[in-house]
Amino acid sequence: MKLNLKLKIIKFILIFVFLSALAYANRAAMPYPVELKTLDFIVSNGVDIDLNAADNQKKCSISYITGEQDDDGANTNKGKKLFNIKSDTLFRSIEKLQSITNKSLSSSHLQYVLIGEETARENLEYFTKNYSNLSKIRLDVNIFAVKDLTSEEFLRKALTSDIDINDRLDGIVNDREQLSYLTKKNLKDLLQLTYNKTQTGVIPVLHIIESPEESKDKSYTFGYYGLGIIKNGKLIDYLPVELVRPYLIATKSVKNTAIDSTEAEALLFQIENTANKISFEFDNNNLSSLSKVIFQVNIDSSYAEASVTQNKNDLEKLNALQSDVIKGEIEQLILVSKKLGTDFLGIGEILSVQHPYKWHTIEKDWANIFQNLDYEINISVKTQRYYN
Repeated sequence: MKLNLKLKIIKFILIFVFLSALAYANRAAMPYPVELKTLDFIVSNGVDIDLNAADNQKKCSISYITGEQDDDGANTNKGKKLFNIKSDTLFRSIEKLQSITNKSLSSSHLQYVLIGEETARENLEYFTKNYSNLSKIRLDVNIFAVKDLTSEEFLRKALTSDIDINDRLDGIVNDREQLSYLTKKNLKDLLQLTYNKTQTGVIPVLHIIESPEESKDKSYTFGYYGLGIIKNGKLIDYLPVELVRPYLIATKSVKNTAIDSTEAEALLFQIENTANKISFEFDNNNLSSLSKVIFQVNIDSSYAEASVTQNKNDLEKLNALQSDVIKGEIEQLILVSKKLGTDFLGIGEILSVQHPYKWHTIEKDWANIFQNLDYEINISVKTQRYYN
């Protein structure tokens, strides 16, 4: 009797150990509710809104990326999943997502929100008004527009790469070489742009690119495209990344970027600092008539190329080459501003501060006036350090 009992106990233990080992070996293939574990630690999400959809179509789509670290503790896209919910409003989309988990879905974890291109072009104001009213939403959450795609399409393609989406976004936000750390915008910034119809501005833009990984299943990643131009509360066009630097030089101080002058034997000049001043000239016969906008840009640069001598004439020539590069970029930027009829350089705002009375007399006609103005661009480059 006792022997039979012992045999049964041993048999039970062996079966339990076998089943446990089998389950552990196949744990990756076993279905389990991932969202129950990770839904309350969401870092990034996408939003798409179509207010022109037919009545039987869902108008608002919200996408959340969830996942945990891999077995080695590294952040990758390997364990991430994309949850996309559609409804007639943003709030109801989030309610539907909440219904599939027993945990409280909190927006306080969000660091990044991606807005689809169509939403940014047509329904950006709707997004800001409704999204900012969500409970526990962070006003400092970083906002991006995505080029050519909905945010859902963008996230699905980005997830095909092993490069972690959240880590990649962190890198772009803090990237000093592409100057994207100076162009980041949060929800509060976007609210100011969309609530004030007369104000224009920019928003950072991401785009899908081919992944450098040699794998058929991992064909995409994403990068920093440039800046989206906001006018009348909507995205109207883009400044590609090559025009981001002159935009920043013309509007604020810039550090840590390089000037590439092919005429100077492909030398790279490192910008150490920039200072920009905008002033105005008026018609003497009509003091309220603005005739010219003057950009005065001072740049300190350096280089460390052994092929360049310390000859003073060489330095003056190199400074002139750098000045020509920056001047050409700012001229191209002004042409884009005139073509779009959008003062995204904030010239009118500076004029209103420097000459408030004169601004009052031309404010209503500013949209037409600034496109016909003459612009004088003076660039002064000084090379402070060089190869020794």
